[in-house]
Amino acid sequence: MTRPLMSMLRSALVLALPVVLLWGCAVEQFAVPSPGDLPSARAACTAQYPRRVGNYLPHALCVNAAVERYAAPTARHPDLIRLQSDARARLSEKIDRRAISSAAGVQRMARVDALIAEAERDRAAGRDGAAARKTAAIDGILR
Repeated sequence: MTRPLMSMLRSALVLALPVVLLWGCAVEQFAVPSPGDLPSARAACTAQYPRRVGNYLPHALCVNAAVERYAAPTARHPDLIRLQSDARARLSEKIDRRAISSAAGVQRMARVDALIAEAERDRAAGRDGAAARKTAAIDGILR
């Protein structure tokens, strides 16, 4: 491998490692009550973390743990489920930092949800290129 490529890979690993480690801690910290199902787990998260600045990220991490537990194992496209969870956490963190309003965060998350649903339909129809464009659009929303 060339030096620039090795340097890029090393940089990517250095940036990704803390996220992976924190994700593992977050999933455990915001563990979902069991047994149950996704709707009741989400309701428990909402009860534990009511909507207000400072609670958006903990709520998102709790919901993400529920999604990981109840939806991801049987999802046809778990990568899309995880992309949606990542978007939820990133937008929630921006709300808690007051970088965006809660209304803007809700609006952006609704767009992410729609793009995820469209990408799932595109993949089911064999339109992988269209699905890739939908997932790439999510990056734009998160900036």
